[in-house]
Amino acid sequence: MIAVLSGGTGTPKLLQGLKEVVDPEDITVIVNTAEDMWLPHGYFSPDIDTVMYTLSGQINEETWYGIKGDTFKTHRKLLETGHKEILNIGDRDRETHIMRGRLLKEGKSLSEAVDIQRRALGIHTKVLPMSDDEVQTVIVTQLGKVNLHEFLIEHRSKIEVEDIYFDNIENARASREVMDAIKQADRVIIGPSNPVSSILPIISLDGIEIDKNKSIAISPIIGGKPLSGPADRFMQAMGYAPDSRSVAMIYKGLINTLVVDNLENDFDIEDIQIIKTNTIMRNTADKKALARFVLEI
Repeated sequence: MIAVLSGGTGTPKLLQGLKEVVDPEDITVIVNTAEDMWLPHGYFSPDIDTVMYTLSGQINEETWYGIKGDTFKTHRKLLETGHKEILNIGDRDRETHIMRGRLLKEGKSLSEAVDIQRRALGIHTKVLPMSDDEVQTVIVTQLGKVNLHEFLIEHRSKIEVEDIYFDNIENARASREVMDAIKQADRVIIGPSNPVSSILPIISLDGIEIDKNKSIAISPIIGGKPLSGPADRFMQAMGYAPDSRSVAMIYKGLINTLVVDNLENDFDIEDIQIIKTNTIMRNTADKKALARFVLEI
């Protein structure tokens, strides 16, 4: 069994390759929930949704969020009537949030709600929220504290990042299913998601114990720049250089191997082997090739 730690960008592409080269039922995806929030219509869990839409073949690959072919009638109507809607949420995507919110209000845990929705989508791969406890990513900027969605969308990532922290992380605990999945996995893969905002919340949870001898990570940084998103700026805000060496330092003690792109400069990190391959996933062949490469190491 393979356990994959995932955010909402980068790693879902790897999941597309993994499920083509191994039995999807042999994969468990542990997903960041530090970007979750209640919206007026329901419960928004962006990384969970991206992973589930990817695994069910519905993801909009132009944006890597939302559902391909979705309509936006509700979103446009809300804007027309003066409601503030920072997020561009499609109608079918909105239904996912509404249903999840209803399940939570009925007393279901987040893990239970996600599993109900996973089964409804016909997904055979297990999808686990990192925790049933609330954790919130807080970005400290020159304008004050904002959440990730305000930073990315309302401020278009243009404001200076001074610090990042995860509110309530000290009180949150990994779910029993997450802890069991990591313990029972033959291999743990930390996917090429943002190491700060996507992966750090997962590995910071009480109860997360990863055997480095069976763990491997893929760097999302090439030549000092992330393949997508603001990982470089977040790493700098936390005192790291925006490079694959710093990715290795963030994961030090948790992995024995870091996969980096062929274009990266050579570097050494004690107790971590650095292996090069193509990590840019432009198409299905690239995704399958990277999945096979990681599994064969």
